[in-house]
Order: sequence, then C-alpha cells, then structure tokens
Amino acid sequence: MKAKHALAVAAVLSMGIAAPAAAQTVDAIVAKLRATGTLSMGYRETLLPTSYLDENKKPTGYAVEMCHRIIDEVKKELKLPEIKVNYVPVTIQTRQALVANGTIDIECGGTVNTFGRNKQVDFSPVSYVAASQLLVLKKSGIADFKDLNGKIVAVATGGSSEPELKHIIEENKLNVRVLTVNDHAAGLIAVESRRADAYFNDNAAFFSLIKQSKAPDNLAVVGPEYGYSPQGFMVPKNNPTFLWIVNHAMGQMFKSGEAEKIYNKWFGPFGATVGPKLKAAWETFSYPE
Repeated sequence: MKAKHALAVAAVLSMGIAAPAAAQTVDAIVAKLRATGTLSMGYRETLLPTSYLDENKKPTGYAVEMCHRIIDEVKKELKLPEIKVNYVPVTIQTRQALVANGTIDIECGGTVNTFGRNKQVDFSPVSYVAASQLLVLKKSGIADFKDLNGKIVAVATGGSSEPELKHIIEENKLNVRVLTVNDHAAGLIAVESRRADAYFNDNAAFFSLIKQSKAPDNLAVVGPEYGYSPQGFMVPKNNPTFLWIVNHAMGQMFKSGEAEKIYNKWFGPFGATVGPKLKAAWETFSYPE
C-alpha cells in the first residue's frame, strides 16, 4: 500500500511539474514578432463600421484602424522596421478560441469584456461601449421589452446578449420564443422575413445591419439600453510585454484625442458621437507617463 501511495504521489508531482512547461511561453507574441516580423490580427467580415471587408475585400473599420495604430507602437517599442499583418477572419463563435489557443495575436472586432472571458484571454482597455437593444420593423408595434410578450425574439449564439435576453425574459415574466441565429446578418434576415419580431443584440451591430438592409427605412432601434457592454481587443494570456504595448498605445490615443477622431471618422456618418460612458472609460485609462 505504501508503495502504491508513493507512486501515486510521484505521479501527481510529475503532473504538477509538467504543467507549466505545457503552458504557453511567456511573451510568445514578442518572440514571434522578433523572429518572423508577422502578427496575426483577427477581424470580423461584416461588422460595419467596426470591423469589416471593404469593396476591395480588405479588412477595415474603426477597430481595425485602432489596431493598426497599436501595431505602429509595437514597431516602435520592439524596434522592428516592419510588421506584416496576417488577417484572420473570425465569428462570434470562433473569436475567443482562436485567441486563447494563440492562432490570433490580437482580435480587432467588437468583443465585450467579461469576467468569464478573462479566464481564457486578456483584454485591451475599452475601445467602445455598447448596450443591448432591439432591432425591429417599425410596424411591429414593439417599443419596449414588455411588448415582447408572446413574440419571437432572435439572438446570436455565443455572445453576451444571449444571457442578457434570458434575464430580461425572467425579470419581466415574459412569454417569449427565442430563435437563436449564427450571426448578425441572420438576425436581420429573421426580422425582415418576419421569422422573428425582434433581434436582440448590442446596438453597435445595428449600424451595419441597417446599412445592409434593402429597406433601411422600415427598421427601428427600440427599447431601453440594457446593460453596460465595454468592448476591447482580445489578446492571448501570458503576453505581458505585448499587452503593455497595447495598453500604452491606446492610452496615448485617449489622451491625445486621436481615439475620438477615429471614432468620429467611422461612427460620425451614422450620427453617433462619443458618449459619456465611453469618455469615462477612456479617461480612466489615460494614465500619466
């Protein structure tokens, strides 16, 4: 028995010793940049104006432009003459896993920073603040969450809006049929085809959906803003040097006013301005040098 116990202890100890070696190497992104001069950037293909493909099929948008400013800072801090960007398309379902396993070095889309996600990835400072609302047809008669009783509501799987909708239904004791969809485009189609009475998601997504619609004048964004959804750029865990550069670059953008200029460039055409919650988030991270 003693021998078996000793073997068991030895096995456990050997597992404990092996675990750190199996973990991702510290500053793996910096090491890769120095060795290859290449950085992998995750982007969304249809999340206009945040992250999408332009008419030339090139990744662009608010988040992508911010990330290129970060890359300029990476070149400066690491003294690299050039950095080649390897663009990797991601979806709501794949983005976190691709960052967590190191396939992507920085995800430049519209991902809400949550405590749950922080178990697997790190986040940049807040790039955008969204809140969840409803996208509906103007003729739907829906103006508030209470109007959803007896209705069908679409929501994208894998995003933070899914548990929020569940909470709204429980809190208001609503009889709602939930229709899960894969992405924002499917949510828009569900509303326009009347398969769903409303699409519930963070309102940042609605800019692109309304623009994509063949009949944008038929659509409306309604309901109170639900929750606080601070978005940021995901980075793989265990990369303190790279994350510091990301944080520093964004802090500089906040302090100089460059972040607001980039925001106005992409969101201004939709009539949006930097709101008080986003300004507060930026001011909070405007650390002195």
